[in-house]
Amino acid sequence: MDKRLGCTDIGLACDYSVCARTDEEAIRKIGEHIQGVHAMKGFSKGFYDRALASIHEGSCEREWPLDEFLCEACSGTCLC
Repeated sequence: MDKRLGCTDIGLACDYSVCARTDEEAIRKIGEHIQGVHAMKGFSKGFYDRALASIHEGSCEREWPLDEFLCEACSGTCLC
């Protein structure tokens, strides 16, 4: 089962989400997005723990590897 994590899962008002094969990959992808688009400088331990706890099982609808596209919700390039 794939791993899914979105900005709304961690309390941000953004429709961006990631799909990954592992928890670590999901955290890395969402981290790259929030640092680049939401201008966060890094993760606190509490934020990391909240993100890790928010990952849920899901199924990726696209073939691997996922393609990049423009995310309308946050005006950034996303790996959704």
